[in-house]
Amino acid sequence: MLIKSKQEFIKNPIYLSYTSLKDFLKCPRSYYLKDLYKDPKNNYRLQVASPHLSLGSVVHDSVKWFLDEPEKPTLEQTIEKFRNLWLKFRKKRGGFSSDEEEGNFGRRGLAMIENFVKNWQVLEKAAQGVTFPKYNLVDNVILIGNFDYIGQFEDGSLHVIDFKTGANDEQDALQLYIYAILAESNLGKSVSEAGFWYLDRDGGPKDIVLDPLPAKLEWLAEKGKDVKKALKVITVINIKIINIILFMVFGVVQQVN
Repeated sequence: MLIKSKQEFIKNPIYLSYTSLKDFLKCPRSYYLKDLYKDPKNNYRLQVASPHLSLGSVVHDSVKWFLDEPEKPTLEQTIEKFRNLWLKFRKKRGGFSSDEEEGNFGRRGLAMIENFVKNWQVLEKAAQGVTFPKYNLVDNVILIGNFDYIGQFEDGSLHVIDFKTGANDEQDALQLYIYAILAESNLGKSVSEAGFWYLDRDGGPKDIVLDPLPAKLEWLAEKGKDVKKALKVITVINIKIINIILFMVFGVVQQVN
C-alpha cells in the first residue's frame, strides 16, 4: 500500500489531474490554454459548452445526488432530479445546435439514469468520503482527482469506480490508476479493484487488471517534472501571444509574473 501523502502547505502549487495531464501529453500549449489560462477580465478559465460535457455533468450530478441520499430515491424521483438539473444546460447553454440534438442527448441521459437506478445495488458499501483528495508528486506538483465512487469490500480493501457516459469504451486506464493512488494515499487502505461503469450499456463496473501502483506513481512523478519544466517556457510564450491578441481586440494586456 502507498504511503499516505503529506498534507502540508505548498507555495505556488501546480495541480495535475487526469484531464489536465491528458491535455499536456497531447499538446502542452493546449494544456496551458485549457487548464491554466484565465481571462484577465473575469479571472475565469476558458470553457466551451458541448452536448457531451453537458450530458456527463447532469448524469454525474444526478447519480451523486442519488448515492448521497440516506433513503434511496425512486426512479421517478431521480428522473425528476435529472430533469431539473438539465434546465441549466438547455439549448445553447449546453452546446446544443438544435432542439432535436438536445432531445437525443436528453433521452440518452434518461436511459442511463434508469439503468443506474435499476442496478446500483451491485455497488459495495461506500468507503469513507474524502474532499479534494491529493498527492504530492514532486516539488510543488500535486496530483488531484474527484472520485465518482469508492466501494469497500468486507476485507477492508477498496473498489475504485468511475461512471462513464460516453458511447465508446476507454482505451486508457490511466484515470483509474490516478484515482487508485489517491484512494490509497488518502484513505489509508489498499485498492484491490478498479473499473469503469458504462452507464448506457452495462449493469455494473467493468474492472481492469491493476498493475502495481508504485510503478505508475513513479511514471506520474516524471510527468509532473515534465509539466513543471514545460510551464516555465509555455507560460511566457503563450502570454506574449495572448497579449498580442488581447491588445488587438480589447486594448488590454495580461501581466507576466
